[in-house]
Amino acid sequence: MLTPQQSREFRLQLQQAREFALKDAEAFGGIIHVVERLGQFLFPEGRGLGDYKSAISKVAKDSALATDVPAERRDVHTPFSLLYDMVKNGRNDALHIGAFARHLTTHAIELALILEDALRMTEHTNRVSDYMVREPVCAELWHPVSFVRQRMLTNSFSFLPVKVALGQWCLVTDVQVAKYLQGHSNTQRKERLATPLEKAKEIELLPATCVSGGMSIVDAVKMFDGVPLLVVWDSKEPNLDGMLTAFDLL
Repeated sequence: MLTPQQSREFRLQLQQAREFALKDAEAFGGIIHVVERLGQFLFPEGRGLGDYKSAISKVAKDSALATDVPAERRDVHTPFSLLYDMVKNGRNDALHIGAFARHLTTHAIELALILEDALRMTEHTNRVSDYMVREPVCAELWHPVSFVRQRMLTNSFSFLPVKVALGQWCLVTDVQVAKYLQGHSNTQRKERLATPLEKAKEIELLPATCVSGGMSIVDAVKMFDGVPLLVVWDSKEPNLDGMLTAFDLL
């Protein structure tokens, strides 16, 4: 029904919409719009979520999360068909604010997770470049610690790539920043917040493991050691292309 390229494109759209919904508890619309685009692509004659259900359910069945796992653990998983109806009916309701919208967003996120898992099964791909986060947010050595902290909190990141001398890539961690800022007087904390990262000697930058986008996921997983992998074009000119975390492969 879908080519590997088409599956990947819709998966990435769902992932992006889901990440936005995680930041905004009422942003269910983005996920629903991607589901509608998928349904329209699969069943052009359809005119809405109700018409698209059969075609989209055929895609979802490739994921064990659609029916098999819910059948065994109904206490914690909702079957795809029921979840789809809950999202469809909730979307058609006139009340889309407050607790109602947050509840609908939760269901939309669960629906997206099942579809993303199913689409991965049909991509027939196992390369790092297909799962990495592109254009990752980075820190610079001249950034004050306050700005590094801000970027971490704004994006809910635990790691930020930073390029040091001779083109080597490292990672600054939330743990190191927290240790650097805590346990000091207000005056000392103010000074530390304004200190450039390169002069904050107590913040230990972790040497990053760099891989190529063409590496297989199986090989990449073996290289995880509690920190993300950085994806570079090549070892001679290590320009950052992306970042891969264990979270991206769940």
